[in-house]
Formats: sequence, structure tokens, C-alpha cells
Amino acid sequence: MNPDNLICRAGDECRTVADGAAVWLAPAKLNLTLRVLGRRDDGYHQIESIVAKVTLYDQLTFRPRGDGQLRLECTGLDCGPMEQNLVMRAARLVKETGVPAGVDIHLRKRIPAAAGLGGGSSDAATTLKALESLWQVGLGPAELRELAGRLGSDVPLFLDGPAVRMGGRGLEVSPIGMACFHAVLYLPDFDCPTAEVYQTFDRLSAGADQAERRPGRFGSVVRAGELVEPPSQWRDELVNDLLPAAERVRPQLAALRRRLAEATGGPVHMSGSGGAVFVLADTRAQAVEVLRRLPEELLVRCRAVSLNPW
Repeated sequence: MNPDNLICRAGDECRTVADGAAVWLAPAKLNLTLRVLGRRDDGYHQIESIVAKVTLYDQLTFRPRGDGQLRLECTGLDCGPMEQNLVMRAARLVKETGVPAGVDIHLRKRIPAAAGLGGGSSDAATTLKALESLWQVGLGPAELRELAGRLGSDVPLFLDGPAVRMGGRGLEVSPIGMACFHAVLYLPDFDCPTAEVYQTFDRLSAGADQAERRPGRFGSVVRAGELVEPPSQWRDELVNDLLPAAERVRPQLAALRRRLAEATGGPVHMSGSGGAVFVLADTRAQAVEVLRRLPEELLVRCRAVSLNPW
């Protein structure tokens, strides 16, 4: 397999096709850092995270229909039950603002679910933006953010970009500066259920295994809040507090990280609650070189991505 064929390049956020449909891209995200600071009174966890969108996309096509119906079709990777999909939930929220029109939505799924890449949340945020534009609803940024928060903790971060600092239960989002980076991203063939990972994290934190949690401490560059230097200057400082819990839930994750580290010679980080992992590089050429070092059985599940520009 030619590693050059695994490069995911940036695309335009939205374009219109011949029949009047609008085609939108929904980017994946990487949690470059993730600290879990405890459980809140509302049952959610208090987190602190630096998150970047990257150039791996789901694609959504929106075609207006005049009968007021909302319809969703999905191809590619598994989308789950259509009526429960976050795209449908987002479309209903926008329609409930008083829109009589309907829409056909086709979701081409490329971002695996339950991998820590935020694909469902990105699809939902993209749907909010697309239907606000298609239906001319007149929702302002604050109203879109409120709807996004009702859909899920990760959804609001996709209304900003390319990189944000996220706090609270995930709804406190502020844009930050970030140097363009590249990464070799491994897309797992196993899921890593978020709820189960957080439950395991709580057990490790409270029980005799507390030392295994290994809470990390950010270095000075990450604490400064804006990662404007190339990743070679800060990748060794990155911390994900959920990593030990995720490796308990999916033991194959630990073995995968060891194999990738041995093959690439660099630190292997995990996004979100797992199990997607990544190796950072300063340039595309460096990322391609990382790909060339991988054995075929690992290479086929990898993609070279970069910081999404929007």
C-alpha cells in the first residue's frame, strides 16, 4: 500500500451541487489533552481539554423537500438507528423553531463511532449550521450554541475552530491559536464505549487502584494555552487522564499503542475516551515517513491528517 494514498487533505466546509443540494463536511476531532477534574453535582465530569479539528470528514448532503418531512439515509460506516442519530435529533431541533420545510439528508460516514473522534457530535453541529443556512432560520451564534449543548457535551466545540480549549462538562468552549500540525491517526477496529471508560475511571480514582490512574500534569507550553509552536515542541507534554481506564476497558488498546510506539519511535496519544490513537508530526513529509515505518496490518487502518483550517 502506498502511504501517499492515505493522506487526508483539507476540503471546503460547504459547496452547492447542480440540483440545489448543499454538501457539507463534518471534521473529526483530536483531544490533544484531556484532564478529568472530578464529578460535578449534575452527574457529569468536570474536564479540561485542548481539542483540534482534523482533516478526516463525514460528508452530509442536504436536499430541500416541500412536504415538511425529515429523512436521513446513511452509507459507509455504521450510523446506528436512524431515528436516534444525532443528525436527526439536530434537524428536529432546528425544525421546532417554526420551520415548515423538510429535508432529505444523506450522511456518508467515514469517522468511526465510539473511537474518541467526535464524529456524531460533528455531524450534529454541521446539521445545525447547514439547516440554519438552508432554511434561513435566523439563529444567532448563541442560539446555535444553546441547541448544540442540548444535543451533547462535544457538539458545541464543532461550532468553533480550528482549535479550542474546552472546560466544564464540555460546553465551555473558547478558540485558541494552534500551529498547523500533522498526525498519523489509527482508526481502531474495536469500539471504546465512553460511559464504560468514565465508569472505569471513577473506579480507578476511588479504589485501591488509584495509583494506576496516573493523573498527568501539563507542561509549561500546554499550560500557556495556545500551541503556536510545532508539535515537536509540546507533544511530550500531552496528557489524557482517561488512557488507563480505556486500556482496562479494551486491553487490546495497550498492545496497539506499544506496537505503534515501537514502529514509529514516537509518543502515541489517545483521543477522547479512545480508542483512536495518533502520532504527531511537524510536517506532512514527516507524517508520511511515519506511515512508511508501519507494518502492513497497521498501515491499512491509518490515515495522515492535519489541522483542519476552519
